[in-house]
Amino acid sequence: MYKKVPFFSNSKFYSDKHFPYGFARSGQFTREQSNLLERHGRAYEALHMGKQEPENEEESRFIRVCRGDADPVTEHEKVWMLYCKLIAKRPSVSPFGAIIKKSTLPIEMDEEKLSEDLEDF
Repeated sequence: MYKKVPFFSNSKFYSDKHFPYGFARSGQFTREQSNLLERHGRAYEALHMGKQEPENEEESRFIRVCRGDADPVTEHEKVWMLYCKLIAKRPSVSPFGAIIKKSTLPIEMDEEKLSEDLEDF
């Protein structure tokens, strides 16, 4: 009986937008992780985006990890979650070289206190 190789891809995966010099040169991945992303990244992405149906239990589990229903255990799951985390949290850099931190908390203003402060000014 023929069993499909998990995460098979016909072509290499490159993320030029996020890692223009390659995964290995980014300093974010080990050599093994870089190789996994290049060899299997297209399959990871297709499974994550729902463009490809899982063909075995390992790919089904991978999809559950992508949805957040399970914790990453295999190297495939760990490297893809690391990749997703890194591309989601790219810092903004100003033209002057400073990293701009975006506040995730809404700023609450006490209008009464603000009007008192303005009167004192």
